[in-house]
Amino acid sequence: MKVREVMTSDPVVVSPDTSIEAVLALMRERGIRHVPVVDTEGIVGMVSDRDLTFIHSMPGVFTMLSQADVKEVLESPVATIIKSRFLVDRDVVTVRPEDDASRAVEALLMYRVGALPVVEGEEVVGVVSVIDVLRQAAECWS
Repeated sequence: MKVREVMTSDPVVVSPDTSIEAVLALMRERGIRHVPVVDTEGIVGMVSDRDLTFIHSMPGVFTMLSQADVKEVLESPVATIIKSRFLVDRDVVTVRPEDDASRAVEALLMYRVGALPVVEGEEVVGVVSVIDVLRQAAECWS
């Protein structure tokens, strides 16, 4: 089985300059948990709902910040929190549509991530997530 058979096609992508607030809104509107971050040269990172929960997971964070500070955090570019080659000095782990789905599963497990961008050249053409893999497994088992 190939990645293209498992992946979610036509993913929502954002630029590194997209605000954290806008990414949160996109995730909420589209019911998604992972968004590839791309610039003019291609994929630079992935942002997940877990990456964004830092805002909610710090006890009292909003009571310690003024409204202006909260607004500043939400207006910050998503590049400030993405795991990218620019921030951690390594390439983003990706798969290709023609790769075996087992390669995607191995990468999901090895890197302990919830999703991988699927690329053709420099273009992000899909996302393969743990949910996509489980959905496919459930179909095979039923």
